Amino acid sequence: MSKPVNSAVQELLAEIARAKLQAEERRRQKEAASKVQYGVVRDSSGKIELHLPPPPIKPSADDCCQSGCTPCIMDTYREQLCEHKCAVRQLQEQYERAVDGQPPISDPHPATRERLSYGILDPLRFTKVRIMHIDTFCQYSRLLVLEASAKDFVLALGEHVHIRTQLSDGRKITRPFTPVMIEAEDGVVRPHLFVRLYDNNVQSEYFRELVAGSCLMVRGPVTTNENLSQVFGGQLCALIAGGSGIAPIFQALQFAHLNERYRLQRIIVIHCARDSSGLWLAKSISELEQEMPQLSYHTFLSREIKEGVVASDTMTTGRLCEDSLKRVLLQEENATTCKRRALVCGPGTFNSDVEVWLRNMGFDDVQVL
Repeated sequence: MSKPVNSAVQELLAEIARAKLQAEERRRQKEAASKVQYGVVRDSSGKIELHLPPPPIKPSADDCCQSGCTPCIMDTYREQLCEHKCAVRQLQEQYERAVDGQPPISDPHPATRERLSYGILDPLRFTKVRIMHIDTFCQYSRLLVLEASAKDFVLALGEHVHIRTQLSDGRKITRPFTPVMIEAEDGVVRPHLFVRLYDNNVQSEYFRELVAGSCLMVRGPVTTNENLSQVFGGQLCALIAGGSGIAPIFQALQFAHLNERYRLQRIIVIHCARDSSGLWLAKSISELEQEMPQLSYHTFLSREIKEGVVASDTMTTGRLCEDSLKRVLLQEENATTCKRRALVCGPGTFNSDVEVWLRNMGFDDVQVL
């Protein structure tokens, strides 16, 4: 029996789907813009002029997060600089031909290279994004709602942003984050940034001092070096998150819902958190369960102390271990014989442990973020 359709969820996901189409349109615009050439023209007096494109702005050393992103911001800059030099060389040759009397470009107005628009984001430069609202779940977690919408802040599967924090001593720290596009209290789909806070951590202290109206320095989109869509290539897909790693995991889940070929696939989402305050996406995932009949959601709470939380088949008050992972993933009749793939995102030790357990269980492919 099919599950009831939630019209609010359908409307929300339709808006996200439109935003994804806009992201694809930006890529097509980039491809078209790369074919546009600057021209050699004559001014009103008949003088030949050469119009060259501006060079890309070189990122500073602080702009690199040192996380091994592919491509790195420096790689992107070098690629754009190479393209710029090639374009300048070609235009200079056109100019020299025109000066020698060869026919110049007939268009009296020079063509200009369109800059790829990412809304308020910029892949090479940090821009200010205002914080609309901050939810404080507990002393260890904050949820920042950013003043942007699905129309001007779009991240495709595998894309994230870099956030640069300016410390009181002048140091700058750049780290990758994956905002999640979900509906805010005002009914608009906005980027939500979940931040875990740690003791004696300078960046955590920076986030603790932020208030509504503060601005974050954000750069992106930045693309991961993995093809995350391949996780949906098997009969069983396991999406396993530790802590704030649920953000890219949820991004993958949204991708699966927006693609009909994956919407009916068997997907098991496992989220391991410190306590129930870290399950900020539980409602959104439960809403997706109404649209995806083969989706199931399981949580493990390592330090749950909140009264009223009752353990169930899908909620466990305890740490994830190999036996409990097997119990969740291998409970189905054909779970040991079908083609299985997994995507894991969390702290380093969590990732390495879960990867080993999945390999021991015979998973065909395991991607770790």
